[in-house]
Amino acid sequence: MNGMTQSCPKCHHVRQPGALAPDWQCPACGVAYAKVSDGLRDQPVRTEVFVARQPSPFAWGKWVAVAVLAYGAWMGWQVSAKHRLQGHDAEQFSSGDVQALAASVKSGDVIIYTTTTCPYCAQAKGWLTQNGFAFTECDAQTSMDCERRLQELGGVGVPFLMVKGKPMKNGFDSDEFLALLKS
Repeated sequence: MNGMTQSCPKCHHVRQPGALAPDWQCPACGVAYAKVSDGLRDQPVRTEVFVARQPSPFAWGKWVAVAVLAYGAWMGWQVSAKHRLQGHDAEQFSSGDVQALAASVKSGDVIIYTTTTCPYCAQAKGWLTQNGFAFTECDAQTSMDCERRLQELGGVGVPFLMVKGKPMKNGFDSDEFLALLKS
C-alpha cells in the first residue's frame, strides 16, 4: 500500500500516508481491511423495500358491526326486561283465562318429559302445579320407556311437553303452552 490511500470498508476512514498502523489495519477503528472486505462480500444484498402499510378503507366496518351488535344486545335486554316486568303470561291471558284453561285440562292432556337433574323441568312443573294444571310426568332419565318415547317424538332436550297431542319442542314457554291449550 506504500503511498496509496485506502478507505476502510467498516468506518470509511481514509488512510493517510504516514499512518502509524500497519498497512493491513485501519488506523481509525483497528479492523483488518481484508477481514471486513471478505465479510462484506459474503453478505447477501438486501433487495426488499419497506413499504408502510396503508390503513384499510374498511376499518370502519368493524366499528359498525360492533355498534350493531351492541344495539341488538341492548334491545334484547330491553324486551327481556319488559317481559319480566309484565309477567310471562300477562300479555295474552288473564288469570281468569289461565284458571279456566287449567280446569279444562284432563289427565293425559299434558305430558311433560323431564329428567331428575333438569332445573328447567323443575321450573316448568312448578308453574304447572302453581296454576292448577293436571299433567303426567315422564322421567327420561329413570325410565327407558320414557326415553324411547321422547326420541320417537323428536325431542332432543327436556323439558319436552306434549299438549293435547301437539309438541312443545323448544322447552317450556307458558304463552306457547296456553296457546296450545286454547287451540
